[in-house]
This record gives sequence, structure tokens and C-alpha cells, in this order.
Amino acid sequence: MTNSFLGDMQTVVRGQVESLTRYEIDGDNKGGSIWVSKPNTGKNPNNLGNELIKIKMPFEMFDQKKAEVEAGKLYFPCQMEIKCEISMGGQNKAVLTALSMKVDGPDPEQETGKDKPELGTAQITGSKPPNKP
Repeated sequence: MTNSFLGDMQTVVRGQVESLTRYEIDGDNKGGSIWVSKPNTGKNPNNLGNELIKIKMPFEMFDQKKAEVEAGKLYFPCQMEIKCEISMGGQNKAVLTALSMKVDGPDPEQETGKDKPELGTAQITGSKPPNKP
């Protein structure tokens, strides 16, 4: 279903990807999710800790990223750049669906020896926090 209001809107999300999940129901309905965290804004008194944003992901993208994890090229959590399509979901809410995703920062293959984090360690970008040298 095409929504002329949204057309071909796209956006880029940059953030801390905590995990990827996927599902398959009866072989017909399948997909995945990218779970991105951000600091708590304090706007929701019913949320403690980081806020989570769910981005839909094609089922096949999970296998691509799993292969990168198994090859040691990617590990979670990590900072990523996710190119997303914006579409209309239930209750007229916007739904983000990933078109592509890549590490947002130094290439993990370029990191060697003492620079390469242990498995399970957050992968970070080369960017510096504001007002820090």
C-alpha cells in the first residue's frame, strides 16, 4: 500500500544498536528488528534507564549481520548508521524500516591488537563528545 503523503521519505538514524532480533511465523510472516538505545529524556515517568527505539528490518538482513558477527567484523552493542524508509503504520504512526546499516565510526577490521575490544564490549565511534578535547 502506497501512501502519497509519505511518498518515498527516508531518514538516517545514528545511534547505539543494542541488538538485532528476527522472527518467522508459519513461514509466511517474517521479519526482524533493530533495537537502538538513547539516553532517557525524562519525558516518560514510566521508563527507567535508556529508551529503546525499534526499527523494522528485512529478515535477510539478520543473516548478513550474523555472518559479520561470526567473522569478527561486527559486535554488539555498537554505534551504527541506519538508512531507513518511513511508512505509515497502525494508528497513523510512522514506522521506520531499515534499508541498510553500517558501523558509524572506525572500521573494526582496521582495529588490531590492544585497540580491538573483547567480544561483548561496546563498539564506539571515533567521534568525541561535545566540548571535550
